[in-house]
Amino acid sequence: MAVAQFTAMLAARANPVGWTDSSDVAVRIGERAMERGRPLPKQRPEADPVALVLIHPDTETVLTSTLHCPRDRIHGAWVTPYRLLTHAFAGYDLPPGIDLSH
Repeated sequence: MAVAQFTAMLAARANPVGWTDSSDVAVRIGERAMERGRPLPKQRPEADPVALVLIHPDTETVLTSTLHCPRDRIHGAWVTPYRLLTHAFAGYDLPPGIDLSH
């Protein structure tokens, strides 16, 4: 089962699903990590940066205050295989003072 999950994650990372501006997104954090982001309601579709909050990949609990994320840090729409790349899956908290602006 672990091999299948890992293979699915690699495939999802190599072929991201397009983001529709209304779904959750996979946000790149650092070199390897991804986190689940949820754009704020009433977010303009063409906005750059995108105002969003990071949420727990399983419980959907909000983990951050509003962050402003450049579109080039959005990998695509959130899909379950990205869960393997999150801080929560690794058993870590998000880095303190996380900043997506650069």
